[in-house]
This record gives sequence, structure tokens and C-alpha cells, in this order.
Amino acid sequence: MRWFGVVLLIAMCLAAVAVIAQEGDASRILFIAEDEQGKVWVNLSLTRQRIQEPYLPMVIGVQNFAKKDIHLNRETFWLSDLDGLIYTMPSVGEWRKNYKRAVIDRRMLNTGGIPWEVWHRTGKLGQTNFFPDLNARRGNTTRDSVYLRKNYGMVDLMYFERPRSLEIGKPFFLTIHPEHWEIPIRLRLVIG
Repeated sequence: MRWFGVVLLIAMCLAAVAVIAQEGDASRILFIAEDEQGKVWVNLSLTRQRIQEPYLPMVIGVQNFAKKDIHLNRETFWLSDLDGLIYTMPSVGEWRKNYKRAVIDRRMLNTGGIPWEVWHRTGKLGQTNFFPDLNARRGNTTRDSVYLRKNYGMVDLMYFERPRSLEIGKPFFLTIHPEHWEIPIRLRLVIG
């Protein structure tokens, strides 16, 4: 029994070292930003496989900490590059016409690190579907407007126009600014 405790302690130390090493790793895929208004997660595991496509897929989670409800829609989210150029979400029609990997993207979806299961289990998950899957029997209706009460969250696969200067290792930014947040949350993203 005593050696089990030693093995467990060694395993915990190795896990801590792995987490510390990963935080400094340029190839990380999960980015998080938080302030007193809310918290935002971005998983870029799918994004790094699509950097040559006209639209970049990103799994994005948002949690509201503000006392007032916030409203999230297509205008709430945008990308920008180091030159300050803005890249928005395409319309669903434009995306369907110009992007052919949506079905496989849904199969490869990775929400790792975004606590959507907790919001779902507690009934605090706002339903969105910015880019619906036409091949699904259910969930093929666009839902690109959601209100989140305090401590409610949402997670969705979203697409943005590809920044012209996008390169591996070069930073770009995701900004989220819903109604009732005084200032936006801006994440510096890098595809490693």
C-alpha cells in the first residue's frame, strides 16, 4: 500500500511537469481569457488543420459572469490581425457555398478544455448553432443568437474569414464583445 502512494505521488509530479511544459509550448491548442465580466475558451485543434481554407473553424466557449444577461450573435465575435484588419463570420449561405469540409469538421470536433458538459449537466448551457450541419436529422436550424444569464455558458463551432496574413507561429486575435460587457475580451491566438 505504501508503494502505491509513492507511485501516485510520482505520477502527479509528472503530470504537473507536463502541464507546465505544455503552457510554454507554442503548439498548444487551447487558449483562455477571463476577467470579471466573463471567460472565453478557444480550441484551435481543428483550426490548425484548415489554415489554407477560406474560412477558419474554431470551437469557442463563452461564460457570462456579469450580473446582466448578455446577448451573443454574429456581430459579437471577430478576428483581427497584426495590421488591425477585421475578419468576421460569413453568412450561413456564403459558408455553405464556399466551404466543403463542414461534415468532416463536425466529426473531428474537439471541445477539449471547454467545460460545456458542466453547463449542460446543470442546465446552464445556452443553445447555439451558428453553422448548422445540413446532414443532421436534428440540429440543422441556424441559432446564431443566444442570451446568457450570469454563470451560463455556450460552446459552438464557428467559422471566420481567413486572415490574409495568417501563418504558423504568427499571432492573430479573437475579440468577443457582447451587449452588457463594458469592454471586450480579446485573445491572442497562435497556430503552432
